Amino acid sequence: MTTREQVGHLLRRFGLGASKAELDFYEKLGVEGTVERLVHYEKYPLGFTLQLGKLVPVRDGRVQLNPAFVAQAWVARFLFTERPLEEKLTLFWHDHFAVSASKVTNAYMMLQYVNTLRAGANGNFRTLLENVSKDPAMMFWLDSQTNVAGKPNENFAREVMELFTVGIGHYTEKDIQEAARALTGWAWVPTRDFNRVRQDPEALSEILNTGAPLFRFVQRPGQHDNGVKTILGQSGNFDGDDVLRILLEQEACPKYLSHKLWEWFAYMDPEEKVVDHLAAVFKKNDFEIKPVLEEIAKMDEFWSKKCIRRLVKNPVDFCIPIARQLDIGTFLKPLFENPPEDAPQRPIGGLGGIYRAMSAQGMQLLFPPDVAGWDWGEKWISTSTMVERIRYADIIANPRSILVSDLGPAIVTQRGAKTAAEAADALIEICDAQISSQSRNAVIGAISANGGVEALSRPQSSAPAIQEALRVLFAAPEFHLC
Repeated sequence: MTTREQVGHLLRRFGLGASKAELDFYEKLGVEGTVERLVHYEKYPLGFTLQLGKLVPVRDGRVQLNPAFVAQAWVARFLFTERPLEEKLTLFWHDHFAVSASKVTNAYMMLQYVNTLRAGANGNFRTLLENVSKDPAMMFWLDSQTNVAGKPNENFAREVMELFTVGIGHYTEKDIQEAARALTGWAWVPTRDFNRVRQDPEALSEILNTGAPLFRFVQRPGQHDNGVKTILGQSGNFDGDDVLRILLEQEACPKYLSHKLWEWFAYMDPEEKVVDHLAAVFKKNDFEIKPVLEEIAKMDEFWSKKCIRRLVKNPVDFCIPIARQLDIGTFLKPLFENPPEDAPQRPIGGLGGIYRAMSAQGMQLLFPPDVAGWDWGEKWISTSTMVERIRYADIIANPRSILVSDLGPAIVTQRGAKTAAEAADALIEICDAQISSQSRNAVIGAISANGGVEALSRPQSSAPAIQEALRVLFAAPEFHLC
């Protein structure tokens, strides 16, 4: 593989797709430099300013913040960020520590939860586990508030073992019962007058822009069970922090996490030796996440034919890279950084199509189907989701939209396309696609049938050709692998 091809593989897995601009930039850094830049993203600028406080709609003096707004603001981060792994990891942890706005309907609480995930996404798993376990959205989702001495609620105790740390088969029902007792007394409270903030757009704007929490974790000693508990072979007057510590001490924990991280970044059903190797790295580095990510990028298996362009794209990996490759963010970013005074919510509303497309394809941000998150791999693809993926062309290349009006002329002028075949090849390259000759011929046919190069050369007539070419491209089976 050339350096550019290797960088493309890294961007598809550790980034948000490989746009030409990103390939040009990262190719100069080389493979090692690309891994460093992607994994240690906190050292580098975001590349945008997202002033949520200016974007949220206000009606009759009250702020109209809902989970859909929070999700669409996240779509904006996906589009604009120059730290793509930050958002990809945040999405991974959203799936791992799944919380849904179907129950946690408070948008402020969901925003705080996503911020918690993002803040610890590439840090230390021990710290992330503690922060997420004590996050008010997680506590509301799994009813931690009702877990009190004498009446333990086992929801969080069960899920922290089954889904967050060690996995099925590495604990007993008795361990869950005892852990639930240890976790009694955990609760959350508002940090300020919530209703007042809702009616004070200026105060809320400050909170949204700074990420300051509206809710916080508290311990209520009077509701804690102070009896002796026995959890996974250890006995004592344990509390919730002890539960997390004991789980992290189990041999199964780094293996469980390594298995999931490999499936997210490489391929499904990893070999036992791969999992064991990554688990050893996790343990050696005291649950630091960065060394594991760097090790994944070094392993021969990551660079094997089994891995490269063999992972089924999830809806975010399908929708966001295309939007970034077509440079849609260049048009939208100024609207987010300086929202129009007459309609400040317009920029967020403009992302509704992308958000709804991902939802229709099976991944509605902030609404995982259950506490186990989404099913991955081939389960992303079905007859209905394929239809929705093809329909995505109608959203990003709508003839009534100006988002891609310059794409056709750019293909003709900047890329020098003189025939439908050359235009098709340019579009395929822009979208970082590797497709069969049969699929390529179909893209050529779509452009030819909609006016060819002549139509592409004019902004007012290029959209139908681009739209139909993208429909055909999205129908190619190979396009759904990354």
